[in-house]
Amino acid sequence: MSTRYTGGTDPQDNHPENHPENYGQGTYGTPDSSGYTGYNGYTGYNGYGSEQDPYSPGVSDFTQFDVNAAAAGHGATRFHGTTLVDGTYGDGTQLHPVNDPQVNGWLHVKGTGKMNALEAWGFGFKQTFANWKLWIVIGLIAVVAPMVFNLIFPPLGAVVQFAILFLAPFAYSFALLQTLSRHWRFDGMKAPAYGNTLGMLVLMAVILGAISLVVFFIAASLFGGNAMEAIRSLDPVQIENDPMAILPALGAILGLLGVTMFLLYLISPLFMFQYWYAADNAAPFTACIGEGFRAGTRNYGQLLLFGLISFLLGIVVVITFGLAAIIITPASILAMAYAYRQVSGGPVPTETPNQF
Repeated sequence: MSTRYTGGTDPQDNHPENHPENYGQGTYGTPDSSGYTGYNGYTGYNGYGSEQDPYSPGVSDFTQFDVNAAAAGHGATRFHGTTLVDGTYGDGTQLHPVNDPQVNGWLHVKGTGKMNALEAWGFGFKQTFANWKLWIVIGLIAVVAPMVFNLIFPPLGAVVQFAILFLAPFAYSFALLQTLSRHWRFDGMKAPAYGNTLGMLVLMAVILGAISLVVFFIAASLFGGNAMEAIRSLDPVQIENDPMAILPALGAILGLLGVTMFLLYLISPLFMFQYWYAADNAAPFTACIGEGFRAGTRNYGQLLLFGLISFLLGIVVVITFGLAAIIITPASILAMAYAYRQVSGGPVPTETPNQF
């Protein structure tokens, strides 16, 4: 059992985390901050991105991390669409310049460059339910609308699925906004980097499509012999009399597809963050490709874990005849937004001390 401290002032009382009311009173992007100049060019007040530990002795406040005093009450969402990364990473405790827990509802620490798949999925599901009026609607649009139109008129269902591609940049923008404020709610169709995001989605789809074909042909050349032999050995008369006779050929084909999907699973981490860098306006369009690739290699293991969790959740979707996708789809978008904040060195939402 703990004993109440009665020997005077508690030495922990002066710890910055115990005084969230002191946050959010400084200046961000003003002359005092020496100019937030954006990607790979931040030269901010008191060394944002420097080695100084904000929790070290002698640091009495966190004004070097705070938002613009003129923006008091508006929170971090007003900076959405501006460059919030500088190519450096935090240590897990260093606060990001947009930090203002009284307004944002979270502490925002600077991402370490490393993601945590479990934390990301936890954030995704928690915020899906916390802001369900938006995210469940997005799930309905992404999942139910194509299903309904496919049942009514299949060609129209294909058109709806294609149209959803043009709505995707808004979903990514909303997810990034959600990481900036616990209290954010839908306030209009806003996607400051819409063109870059859509362009990156199309480019990544083309690249992954080409890679998929190459991987399939490689898998077919290495493992397709059994499938082809099984197909050639099929006897239509035998299949007519015994439909189960097709199982060996079907198994060989599924095995080939399984090998292809596994190889794509191993490659996919390298292409998961490019459109998030584009959606966040974190770098020029072409630079987003390289940044996403490096983030993927740096977090390869955690991204494989993220994909494994996605696969397991996909089984839940199948068991529920697709209904679980209404929740899992928006949760996955929010989870990736959180992971992006971690890997990019951006503002990672963290519970404030009085919320534990």
